[in-house]
Amino acid sequence: MVAQSDSPSSIPASALPIAGVARRLLAMVYDGFLLFGLLVVPLLILRAISGDGSLPADGVVHELPPIGPTWAVRTYVVVLTAGFYLYFWRRNGQTLGMQAWRLKLVSVTGERPGWRQCLLRIPAGALSLLCGGLGYFWLWYDRTGTWHDHLSNTRVVVEPKRRR
Repeated sequence: MVAQSDSPSSIPASALPIAGVARRLLAMVYDGFLLFGLLVVPLLILRAISGDGSLPADGVVHELPPIGPTWAVRTYVVVLTAGFYLYFWRRNGQTLGMQAWRLKLVSVTGERPGWRQCLLRIPAGALSLLCGGLGYFWLWYDRTGTWHDHLSNTRVVVEPKRRR
């Protein structure tokens, strides 16, 4: 008879505890720093390539010149942000911020989330934040998940600490 280990891979994801609000928000802050770098650096490079890159030197600058058309910059931000989460959620259920806080996105059955679940989760998560975070704070009322967890049939679980 083989003894069963307590390694994180031996525990089914559906049996892991649901992540709390604070842990989720801290992971989002961590991911926000990564996204900021992914969003800003290419825009600064584009600005340097497309123009002379200089700023007015006669006084205080109250408004920076636009990098490009507003619709293009907004589209770039939305597509890159959605792509970031889609890639990492589909790849292994974790962004880098989620890995740092031992969080993992799984379907309600404990498997890796599907494309449809991830695509539903992105706008629902944005709506949860835009409503003053109510979608996240819903977790204090209903411990089974946030608004976007319920809508996408996914859960964010806390993985156990790895033994060394």
